[in-house]
Amino acid sequence: MKIWEVMREPARKVLPNTPLSSIRVLFRETEERIIPIVRDEKTGKYSGFLTRIEAIIPTSAKSPLRVVDVARDHPVLRMDQSIDEAFRIMEEFKVDAAPVIDEDERIVGVVSLRDLISAFQARGFKPLAETVSEAMTVEGLEDYIVTPDTTVNKVWSKFVFKGVPALVVVRSKEEPVPIGIITPFDLIRKGRWRFHREIKAGKIVTPAKVRRIMTRGVVVATPDTPIEEAARVMAENDFSILPVVDDEGRVVGILTQADVVKVYLEGAKPGRVPVKPLPLPKPVAREERVYYRTEQSLIQEVVTRAPEGVYRELGVTAREVAREELPAITINDTVEHARREMLRRRTDYLLVLDDAGRIVGVVSKWNMLKAIALKGPIWRRRVYDKFFIDYVMTKIVPRVKADEPLENVALTMLSNNAEVVIVEDENGNTIGFITKDDLIEAYARHQTGKLYVENVMIPVKTARVHPHHSLAHAINKMTTFMLDALVVAEGDNVYGVVSANRLPFVAYEDSLIARKSRRLVWVRKLIRAGRKMGRYVKVMPLIVSDAMTPVKTKLSPRDTVLKAIQALKEENVDGLPVVDSEGRLVGLVSKNAILREMARHARIKLPTTPVEPTRREAPKQE
Repeated sequence: MKIWEVMREPARKVLPNTPLSSIRVLFRETEERIIPIVRDEKTGKYSGFLTRIEAIIPTSAKSPLRVVDVARDHPVLRMDQSIDEAFRIMEEFKVDAAPVIDEDERIVGVVSLRDLISAFQARGFKPLAETVSEAMTVEGLEDYIVTPDTTVNKVWSKFVFKGVPALVVVRSKEEPVPIGIITPFDLIRKGRWRFHREIKAGKIVTPAKVRRIMTRGVVVATPDTPIEEAARVMAENDFSILPVVDDEGRVVGILTQADVVKVYLEGAKPGRVPVKPLPLPKPVAREERVYYRTEQSLIQEVVTRAPEGVYRELGVTAREVAREELPAITINDTVEHARREMLRRRTDYLLVLDDAGRIVGVVSKWNMLKAIALKGPIWRRRVYDKFFIDYVMTKIVPRVKADEPLENVALTMLSNNAEVVIVEDENGNTIGFITKDDLIEAYARHQTGKLYVENVMIPVKTARVHPHHSLAHAINKMTTFMLDALVVAEGDNVYGVVSANRLPFVAYEDSLIARKSRRLVWVRKLIRAGRKMGRYVKVMPLIVSDAMTPVKTKLSPRDTVLKAIQALKEENVDGLPVVDSEGRLVGLVSKNAILREMARHARIKLPTTPVEPTRREAPKQE
C-alpha cells in the first residue's frame, strides 16, 4: 500500500503567526492528532505542523508564543511512499501523525498510526501474530505508569520531553492496578492543570495532582487477547495505548499504536512465546438466530404439548402471601447505586419512588442485566456512566386485589412482563407486594397436585445456547422468548446455565473468588469496607461462558415440579437443565415456566350482572 491510499484531508490548517494559545481550541474541537501549518492560505505551501504535544507546551493561560515558535519541520511524507517506509520515518521521529506533501510542497493530506491500522483492517490484512503478548511493550513500564498523587508537571514532562503517548494511572506503585488514564488530550480539554500564571510575572502555583485531570476508568487487554481484536478497539476509539493486565489486574505490559502497526508489518517481537488466544464469540447458526415472530408463534415456540399433569388450585389469595414492604430507592438514584443496594440488602427487587414518595416503578436484576450487560460502555474510557434508574426501570407496576387467587396474580404478572405486583384493598390502598419468587414459594407450600417437570419445561431448541455464543445473543434470546434462564450446552454436554438473577453480578463475584474472569463488564468496590477493585473494562466482548453459572443438578422429565423448585433454591438460579434417562438434553425448567403453568389455571372474572345499554334521550322540542 502507498501513502496516497490511506491519507486523508486535514481537519484544519493554520498560519505561522497564529497565537499558540488558540491551538488548544482547534485540537479540542477536531480531536485531531495533527494540524498542518501553511505559509499562506492561497498557495497552501507547507511550513510545518503541530501535534498535541505542541498544544500543551504553554503552561499558562496567557502565552506570547506563536505557532512558528514551536512548529515541527519533520518528518514529512510523500504520496508515493510505501506504508512500511512511512512508518519507519514516523517511528524514527517519535510522532503518531505526519503531513503528506506533493512535489510542489503543498499540503495534500495527513496520516496517523490510527489511519494505518484502520487501513490494514479495512483491506482484510491479518496481523503476523496472534495475541497481545507477542506485541506488547514490557521494557521501561515505569515510564508509562503514574499514581493519582503524582503532580501534573511531572506528567507534562513525560509528554513533552520523553514523547510518551499516554500514561496509565494505577492505584499505587506497589499495587499497579489501573484506575484511569491520562493523555495529552486530557490536558488539552482541561485548564486546571496549568502550573504557571503570567498575570503576575514569575508567579508559580502549586501543580495539580493527576487525580484531578485523569479520565477515570480505562480499557485494558490481557496477554491472551487476540491482537486483531485489540487493534480494532484501538483504531475505533483512537486509543494511544492499551494497558495489558494479568489475572490479578496488575499492569504487565503496554500496547501502543506503534506496536500494533509493527505486528502487521513485521510480526511478533523477537523472543516472544505465543500463547493460546481467547476465543471470539461463536457465530450464531442460522437455525439458532432470533428473528421477529408474531405473538402466536412465540407462544407455540415456548409452550410445547406435554403429558397431562395434575394441577390443583392453591386456594390462596394475594393477601395471604403479600409482603408488607420492599426495599426502595429514588428515581434520582443511579444504576450503580441500585446495584449496591441489591448487594447490601440481598434482594432481587427494588421499588422506585418519586420525590413525593409515590411508587413510580420497579427495578429488578433483569433490568440491571439489560443496563449492564447489553449497554456496558466498553467503547468509552469513563467506565461507569451515570445511568439513572429512570433509564432502566419497569415503569408499569400492575396492581391486583387482595382477594385475587394466586393463579390470577401469576397471569397478571406474565401479561405485564413484570416481576412485582402491588396488592391493594377494596379501597385501592396499597397493602403489600408480591414478587415472582413469592409466587414460586407459595406454589411449593400449597400445591398438592402431581405435576412433573415434563409438564412445564421449555423445549431444548429454545432454551439452549453455546458457551462461545456472545452474551448479547443470549440476552436477546431470553428477552424475545420471555425466559429467565438458558442452558449452556454443546450438543448434550451441559456446562451450566445463564440465569437472570445471577447475570448482573457474575463478573463481580468472579473477581471475589479469584476465578479467572477474562472479560469483565466493569469492576468496582463490591462490599462495604471491602478491598477496592480496579476500574477497567477489558477489550474482548462478553461471551456466554463468562456469565455462565455452573450447576451440579440436572433434573429428569419425571421429577416433580416441587423437587425442581427445591433444586432451584439450592443452586440459587432461575433455571436448571432437564436430561432424559439416556443423557440427552431435552429442555429447561425455570421459574417463569412454573409461573406460566399457574397462569394457565387462572380464573378470569366476568361481569355477574348485565350492563344495560345507555339510553339516548330524544331532543327536546322547543
